Amino acid sequence: LSILASEAVVDALRAWRARFESSPQFAALLEDRKRLEQELFEAETAVRESLRGDTEASQRARGSVATADLDRIRSELGTLPVPASELQAALERREDARAALDRWIAVSRQLAAVREQLAAPEVLAGRLREAGVATTTEEIQSSRVQTRWVIGLALLVACVGILNAMLMSVTERFREIGTMKCLGALDGFIVKLFLLESLFQGGVGTLAGVVIGLGLCLSAAGWSFGSFAWQLMPWGKIAGISILCLLIGMVLTVAGALYPAWQAARMQPIAAMRVEV
Repeated sequence: LSILASEAVVDALRAWRARFESSPQFAALLEDRKRLEQELFEAETAVRESLRGDTEASQRARGSVATADLDRIRSELGTLPVPASELQAALERREDARAALDRWIAVSRQLAAVREQLAAPEVLAGRLREAGVATTTEEIQSSRVQTRWVIGLALLVACVGILNAMLMSVTERFREIGTMKCLGALDGFIVKLFLLESLFQGGVGTLAGVVIGLGLCLSAAGWSFGSFAWQLMPWGKIAGISILCLLIGMVLTVAGALYPAWQAARMQPIAAMRVEV
């Protein structure tokens, strides 16, 4: 599940990046950027105009803006519309300068948010490269083949592990099997008993594996891709993969228990009773 879910997350990120520039959202963001750039120019002009007013004729500002506040604004937005010293003097004596600066800050923040959204595909591409994710068609195809081999080996190891565990269970319960057969238990009953036992154990173990695998997948995706992973997470596909893995795990459990159950059912009662374990 961890492998398949991680692959689904990466596929969703690749698909979003590929179609972003042709989406209506991208066109809307371009329009917003153009509009906000014009508004920012007008707001900056208004700030500059407020510095030229007559001090005595202007309305007195209600309080002053600390230099630390201007430094914080410059740190956040990267610049100020005018030098900090001139802006500080204007803010101390003019109410309209404060209003113009507030409008400039609001527009600057909106514009920064729009630019950040427009740059999101390139940021995501960088994160994909940092995580070692395949980006070209050939690399993606090779990665899928490797993933299928890894999944196949993992399932094979799981099946062998189940087979070994059930064989050990049969070996440890020779006397119990012999007693049940002496009391009239049929071969079919013994087979069903072991298969049901393996099914219950496999269901619990598979469910635990699904939960752990999902947790590992979400943690790795959040660590590698940050907010992109949570915004573009293919929850429906991951739910389908979880159900598929749960079914595969239970089928493997039953398949791995078939031979041990058959071996337990064909034992002769007297042979099972005299075995020392």
